[in-house]
Amino acid sequence: MINFIKTELLLDEMKTDGHAPLKFLCLTNEIYYCKYLNSFKRAELIFLAYEVVANVLLNKLYIPTPEIALIRISENTLDESKITSNRRLKEGNICFGSKQVSPVSELQSIQEFTKTDFNKLMNPEDLIKIAIFDLWVDNQDRGRPFEGGINYNLLFHLNGSKQKILAFDNAFIFGGVDKIGIFNSNQNINTYNKLVSSPFYKSVIRHIEKNKFIEVVNNFIPLLKRNYKQTITDTINELPAEWEMTLNLDQRICNFLYNENRIEKINNIILQSKK
Repeated sequence: MINFIKTELLLDEMKTDGHAPLKFLCLTNEIYYCKYLNSFKRAELIFLAYEVVANVLLNKLYIPTPEIALIRISENTLDESKITSNRRLKEGNICFGSKQVSPVSELQSIQEFTKTDFNKLMNPEDLIKIAIFDLWVDNQDRGRPFEGGINYNLLFHLNGSKQKILAFDNAFIFGGVDKIGIFNSNQNINTYNKLVSSPFYKSVIRHIEKNKFIEVVNNFIPLLKRNYKQTITDTINELPAEWEMTLNLDQRICNFLYNENRIEKINNIILQSKK
């Protein structure tokens, strides 16, 4: 079951080039970054469903990611004086919420890791798994260049001198904006502007021994073939009708994810990334 909580106080609107999430203190006394719709295209509400599906799959695959919840905007908690991008959000609407992780830093620029940097990572092997995951779900928004850097959508959860990689902001999967309602398993697997092609990924896996790298890939790829179909259907059935999900979304997602040819191609792409 997905947690369902209500807002108490709007703290801020984040200035991003994507959903511009709203930072809310919720009635659970926890802070969530809440996404709704800030474009004119109501079809893009589907990205909220994608976020939830991605979170469920990441957890099934044992990839660290922030906790999520469905966030209802309570009466008198939407301070419009603090809002620029989220003018379409109204009291009573239900948002996708990602729970605040602290202390944390975000990887935002083109960053190459030295051996010293690498040794501070608690889970460098998870970066390989995230790269595989992004190809599997066709994530269009991790590894995408923007002015001044690369949009990695990766967090470093700080623990003393160590840091743990977390994957967040997974809205633009299944082909993103260009493939709403039309993504299918016959489309080519593109590594352009993906994590697997990024400077950060390459600099990290450089410090992972080849035998260890192959072991991680060989142990992870079979997890993609496990049966998550009922989980995906149950998850989508929990989501609010106001998100206007496309017809038979769960079946289309399953058809996309469980294509054997795609999984084999992904396996080959990842193995070739370690040279």
